Amino acid sequence: MPQTVETATPPGGRHARLPLPARPRFTTAGIYVLLGVGYLLVSLWLQRRVLDDPSGLLIGHVTADADMFGWWLNWLPFAVAHGHNPLLTDWMHWPYGLNALWNTAVPLLAVLLAPVTVTAGSVAAFNAGVVLGPVVSGLLLVVALGPYVSSPGTRGWVARATAGALYAFSPFHLAHAVAGHLNLVWSVLPPLLLLLAHHLFARGPLRRPWLLGGLTGLVLVGQLVLYTQTLAIGVIALVLAAAVLAVRFPRRVPELLPGLLRAGTACVTVFVAVGAYPLYLVLAGPNRPRSAIRDVHSTGADLANILIPTRMTALRFTPDATGDRLTGHIGEQGGYVGVAMIALVVVAVLVVRSTALRLLATLGALTWLCSLGTGIVLLGSDTGIPLPWLVLAEVPLLGDIEPVRIQVVTALCVAAVAGLWIDRMPLTTGPATVASLALTGFALAGWLPADGQQVRPAPVPAFFHQPGDAVGPDDVVEIYPRISAAWDDGAQGLRWQAASGPDFKIRGGYFIGADPEDDVVTQSRWNRFQIGAQWVAEGKNDPSDDYTGRATEELRGLGVTALAVVPGRSPDGGGDDRVVEWSRRVTGDPGRFDGGVWIFRLPPAGPVG
Repeated sequence: MPQTVETATPPGGRHARLPLPARPRFTTAGIYVLLGVGYLLVSLWLQRRVLDDPSGLLIGHVTADADMFGWWLNWLPFAVAHGHNPLLTDWMHWPYGLNALWNTAVPLLAVLLAPVTVTAGSVAAFNAGVVLGPVVSGLLLVVALGPYVSSPGTRGWVARATAGALYAFSPFHLAHAVAGHLNLVWSVLPPLLLLLAHHLFARGPLRRPWLLGGLTGLVLVGQLVLYTQTLAIGVIALVLAAAVLAVRFPRRVPELLPGLLRAGTACVTVFVAVGAYPLYLVLAGPNRPRSAIRDVHSTGADLANILIPTRMTALRFTPDATGDRLTGHIGEQGGYVGVAMIALVVVAVLVVRSTALRLLATLGALTWLCSLGTGIVLLGSDTGIPLPWLVLAEVPLLGDIEPVRIQVVTALCVAAVAGLWIDRMPLTTGPATVASLALTGFALAGWLPADGQQVRPAPVPAFFHQPGDAVGPDDVVEIYPRISAAWDDGAQGLRWQAASGPDFKIRGGYFIGADPEDDVVTQSRWNRFQIGAQWVAEGKNDPSDDYTGRATEELRGLGVTALAVVPGRSPDGGGDDRVVEWSRRVTGDPGRFDGGVWIFRLPPAGPVG
């Protein structure tokens, strides 16, 4: 009720009462803003080490994937500004080129982060993306849980905010952030599908199936140009959810099926129509790999990871050495749930009468089983026990999914169940309430992130910032050290090329593609120049004149017009001098030292002097 205040009494009259302005309350939009700021502060704190030099440091334990993401973030605004196709390029892997949709090119993020890229560079854009990804993902779960939360006011918001924070800073996102996986810290599709699932499955016959299906199609197109593997994982999760509901409520299937068929038709129509070109690039576009890009049998999660955390989790009750025994690298060890959180999920299922909660718990269990891959691996050892994912291992496209990454759906389900438990758990008096609160506290504490995020230096020699007339867009440059997939600075040449504009093309790179010789290629090929450079750098061999001539002709045949040799990467100081001298022999050019880089031009034809 609004407050009132009495005015002075007029002659012969009564007191007049004027309403006072009501006390301001937070609007829904205001709460979202507050939550976004809160999540952002947590994300900035976790990644605070990069704030010392956002353009000179890379978030993550290693640099290879970060440099690759940075290259693609830089490519899209450059391509648009210069009239190139942003989804196809031959500026890397010359002359064959690359298909962005078969690489982790994150075109949608490249558009969103373009203002950062063009003003502060691709390194800063990558770092901004890693900071913002968990924030946006967590906020979307807060939005998605709106229809599922029943408690009005503060309790409902606390439940949603807690679930959002759990998802944003889940073991899955912490692991992929430290590995520099920009595409996976932007896990926006699972919460969007959770919101759509409410409208598709939980409200009776669909009132506007064509509109709802069309919106679903647009969401899937957005994920298509963000990261294709998560698109496949999201669709599989949606199908699993529909199957579980059909088994649980078989009598509702005839009632819902006509509307769902219309929605599905609209979804597919919009997806194919709006996403036609990127879909073509995935299915039949140029420069795509011609066989499976990875061994699906080696990309499942470790069974023990559900109970054993990595160093990215604050509270660990097992020795760190135990976590080191998990299969895969730390970026693929994000499946930790923990005993307390598992207990909370079980209690929630038994105590809370909620179809949504039980469905999420079931879906979480199914996706966790899928994440184990084609067979059980325990503490790094293959047990030989097969699992259902084996059925999908040979299916085209689905066979390229890394099952371990299905953990993102498991993380979402666990976070959502925890939120619905907070929303609906019985709060009265007595031991049961105390036990419920204690279990909730232990479960939430078990997912507290450790202060373990790392950064790595990302230096760029001065030459690449302003190449001048030394090289240009018509040049194909061979960079030494050779660009590769090696985790520690293997792809730094991509960072250097991106910093130049890019102002020149490169023959090799770090990517997913193919060439006439191999169905799948993932990194720069060795050639005689790079082999010879490795020999002389290590002082192992002095290439003969015949080998030198063959190295020259090979470079010419590859279309290389210049060499860029960056000193400071050899095992000893003399190695740099030997590589420079070797480059002179191969090119016949004395070289030009500029901005920390030696540039050698190859003559177009004729013998080397």
